[in-house]
Amino acid sequence: MLFNQLIEMALLSLGYSHSSAAQAKGLIQVGKWNPVPLSYVTDAPDATVADMLQDVYHVVTLKIQLHSCPKLEDLPPEQWSHTTVRNALKDLLKDMNQSSLAKECPLSQHLRIYMSDFLLGIGKTGEPPCPPEAY
Repeated sequence: MLFNQLIEMALLSLGYSHSSAAQAKGLIQVGKWNPVPLSYVTDAPDATVADMLQDVYHVVTLKIQLHSCPKLEDLPPEQWSHTTVRNALKDLLKDMNQSSLAKECPLSQHLRIYMSDFLLGIGKTGEPPCPPEAY
């Protein structure tokens, strides 16, 4: 594995979405030294994890910082438009599969499917094909 792919591959193997993994930042800390961004360690695009860490793997700590959004209550009112909320939900539904969404979402499976159909535009008009109680 290439060293510059370490953070993304670690997050993907832990079940994070591709978009979350791609936006994450990584720091590496050797022993008690100050952590530094992985990009500071080498400029070689073909360096592998083995090349870079073979002599220090036992004293290395990998720190990963995920991109986070502000708290919803801190968003300005103009960001609470129908389109903004719809697009955020659409992105969430595209990034997560149904089983991982079920773990984080207290809604019933029928309602989640209904929302997916509606937000992802399964109906030709962008409207859901049938009412939620039909699911």
